Amino acid sequence: MADIFGVRVTPTLDTLNTFIICNDPGGQVDPSVTFNGENFLVVWSDPYYRRNPGIVAALVTPQGVVIDSAIHIGDGHDYPDIVFDGSRSLVIWHEDFLGVVGRFVDNSGQPEDSSFIISRITGSSTMPRIAFGNSIYLVVYADFCSTGTDLDIFGQLVSPQGQIVGSEITIAGGTPGQSFPDVDFDGSDFFVVWQQNNNTVCGRSVSIDGLLLGDELQISQDTFYNRENAALSAGLENYLVVWGEFHEDSDIYGNIDISIGVEEKSVQPVGHKCPAIISGPLIIDRSQNVIIYDVAGRQIDPDKLKPGVYFLVDDHRKAEKLVKLR
Repeated sequence: MADIFGVRVTPTLDTLNTFIICNDPGGQVDPSVTFNGENFLVVWSDPYYRRNPGIVAALVTPQGVVIDSAIHIGDGHDYPDIVFDGSRSLVIWHEDFLGVVGRFVDNSGQPEDSSFIISRITGSSTMPRIAFGNSIYLVVYADFCSTGTDLDIFGQLVSPQGQIVGSEITIAGGTPGQSFPDVDFDGSDFFVVWQQNNNTVCGRSVSIDGLLLGDELQISQDTFYNRENAALSAGLENYLVVWGEFHEDSDIYGNIDISIGVEEKSVQPVGHKCPAIISGPLIIDRSQNVIIYDVAGRQIDPDKLKPGVYFLVDDHRKAEKLVKLR
């Protein structure tokens, strides 16, 4: 049976230790993880939790200590995902014969409010994914098109209060079959990638208002090799999009040529000359209007910086990158 494990890895890719997060009887699959500023929250699907399919969570410290495991989030079948919004986290998953479901989780890993339906769908395996940016969530998933002949990619905006915002967004449609989407936020817009016709990886930008931006992009070349499970992450200037590709066996490929939509072409060093790498408290000139953002575009209190990468932006849109080591 499958279990859930964790591995602590430094920014220089040194492996610190491997540990068990959950090895309950019955098997656990489809893990996803987010960091809430203090601890990691790990969610997964347990097909036999309390003799019923369930979505389960664990709280893990940065030192790799499992504080609480097997926290029941809700009844569900598979493909959970989770993202932190700066205050709490939203867990989503697919539930058979119902659709895409979500539930909020506090910073101790305990569920809040009730589960709610994000989208009622007809597909039996949607693999929903979620991203957060600029005070809005975007949930993406695959579902059958209106004729029921193939899968398309759809999206739904959700507020931090759990309210459905606007109508369902058709991100990719038409004759080709699209499946296995992923989504990330670059500080300005969302970008969605998916598998198309089993052999191509495509993508498209979506605004925080749910508008499709530009044309659909073909990220990988056409090939007769099967490509699957595309994933992405926003960097400083580009996205890195990766996917599995089967030749004689399964390998991992990637494309980093997709530019992100933030205003990075016009940024300049800030005038207060903050050190680029720090290991203690951040010291800045408080007389200047400087705002600090993390890599997800969230505004951060300068007195509450955790180890990571940040961007300092002044009121003239001049920016400086900052790395906090500890």
